[in-house]
Amino acid sequence: MQKILFLFVPATRLDRVPKARDSGADKIIIDLEDAVADDQKQDVRTALRAFDATAQHSYWLRINASHTAEYHLDIACIKQLNNLAGVLLPKCQNALQVESLHHQINTPVIAMIETAVGMANIANIATSKGLWVMSFGRLDLMHELGVRLGSQASKLIFDKIRADLLIHSVANGLNPPIETIFAEFDNEAGLRACVRHWSDFGFGGQLLIHPKQITTVRQVLKMDEDELAFAQAIYQKYQETGDTVFAIDGKMVDLPLIHWANHLLKTAKN
Repeated sequence: MQKILFLFVPATRLDRVPKARDSGADKIIIDLEDAVADDQKQDVRTALRAFDATAQHSYWLRINASHTAEYHLDIACIKQLNNLAGVLLPKCQNALQVESLHHQINTPVIAMIETAVGMANIANIATSKGLWVMSFGRLDLMHELGVRLGSQASKLIFDKIRADLLIHSVANGLNPPIETIFAEFDNEAGLRACVRHWSDFGFGGQLLIHPKQITTVRQVLKMDEDELAFAQAIYQKYQETGDTVFAIDGKMVDLPLIHWANHLLKTAKN
């Protein structure tokens, strides 16, 4: 399955949308939440409506959380937009919030799990009508839990979230979950490790904050595709000949490698 890369653009910098679209990202998310100060939000909504009126491509919008006053103003703005592909709902806590939003705007919803309540309710959220995919956030959740970001404890919690998101997404026929942002956009090695990690978890893509992250993520995912192609060549040769020792592209293949290829192909199929 093709991995989907989302790139955030601050709603205060709508002039950056064309560059973001040229970056190779699959989908653009205009950020009306964290990227905009409260006293600027109304002016930014006005600018967003003007942007939408001449937009030649669809885009996603991260709105404000449903418990805020800004949320209702965001909904009113959304109803005047013609090129909106979908909405990212931050700090989602239950299915009712997703379904209420979807009912009002009739577009797909990405539910962001960023609170302890949301984390506890992933199974419930996954049943939401109108839900397209789930993702998660780090900072707000770690602050609420009192866990230091980057600690071993935080890594364990994030992996629990990843596992829960994956299990309940599959169980409810949703798209695979989307990995959260990798904030250190100058840390290429860290980003590569992050991509390998979420890819191993069966996630369907990632939220990104800088255009230069796109190339790195694509490179790591291409390595995965090359590995899969190698596994396919191994298993095809084994099925055709029955041999347990042979060469593929100058590389020796034996029975353990055949078992590896079979396992990888089954995993990719599932």
